[in-house]
Amino acid sequence: MPKARKIWVSSVGDKTPLSTLTNVTFVTSKAKFGSFISAYKEPETLGVDRWLAMVAGVHKYPDQNLLVIDAGSALTFDVVLADGKHQGGLIMPGLGVLRAGFDQFTTDSVELKAENLADNTKEAWSFGTSKMLTNTINGQINTYQSMYKNLVVILTGGDAKNIKPLIEGKTHVHQNLVLDGLIVYSGII
Repeated sequence: MPKARKIWVSSVGDKTPLSTLTNVTFVTSKAKFGSFISAYKEPETLGVDRWLAMVAGVHKYPDQNLLVIDAGSALTFDVVLADGKHQGGLIMPGLGVLRAGFDQFTTDSVELKAENLADNTKEAWSFGTSKMLTNTINGQINTYQSMYKNLVVILTGGDAKNIKPLIEGKTHVHQNLVLDGLIVYSGII
């Protein structure tokens, strides 16, 4: 690794490979950061990736009601009100997990299609998992838009660009929202 005065690490995985370095700060979820206030009774149990995405969302869209959707290995939804209070969230399997769910249908494809019906099993699985994911996302957006006025919908994660064309309504895509949150947390901006 190149020499650095300070290294900030966000990881929900094994931190052991970096644990011997003296200039590393492992970010953990906190009850409060700036105007963001976690809804979790045990804030440290909130995944740091979700936490950083919300911190970045609050930074990018101050004084706005937010729905932060992270479409990666997991599909997560978090609501943060304009005053920074996190209302809680949901965690579901992401596209890759969905598509690997049945051995006989497993595919590594991240392609999403809006077709309704297929005439073969491979496409039926692809179309079905696409519909399941996008209908879930659109349903959650509609639910939270009916609950919270002027909701800003933020989409992030590895599958965000593929999902965006199939999402109804205005959505802001921020491909690296977790990393943006790490920058905010580190005080660089």
